Amino acid sequence: MITCEKCRNRTCCTMVVVEIETPENKDDYEDISWYLYHPGISVFIEQDEDNPEEDQWNVRFDSKCMHLNGNGKCNAYDEKPPICTEYSIENCDHEFNDMKVHFKSPEEYKEWLKTCEEYQELCKKEEETKANKEDN
Repeated sequence: MITCEKCRNRTCCTMVVVEIETPENKDDYEDISWYLYHPGISVFIEQDEDNPEEDQWNVRFDSKCMHLNGNGKCNAYDEKPPICTEYSIENCDHEFNDMKVHFKSPEEYKEWLKTCEEYQELCKKEEETKANKEDN
C-alpha cells in the first residue's frame, strides 16, 4: 500500500468528483457534453464498486482545496470537515485504476459516442420512431 508521503500523483484535495446518473436516452448522452464545455471539468466512467456489471458516471472538477499547501499537506488539519477526516489511504484513488474512459473535451466525448453501441442503438431507435410517426 502506498502512503501519502510516497504518492507521486498528489491528487488528494486537488479535485472534486461527483457521481452523475447513467445516461438512459439519447438526450442524456448528449447532455454530458455540457459539462465538458467548462474549463477544468471532465467526465469519466468507472466500474461501479457495488455492481461490477454496471458503469458509474462521474464529473470531475479540477479545483485545488484552499487549505492545501505546496507539499500536498493540509494547513487546516485540526479544522477539516468530516469528509476529510473519514477519507483514508484504503479508498484513495491516486491511480484511478477503475477508470474505463476519461473525457477531457467535448470533441473527445463526441468521438467516443461514435463507438458507443448503447448510444448508437438509442439513435437508431429514435430514427425508427420518428420514421414511423411520419408514415402514420
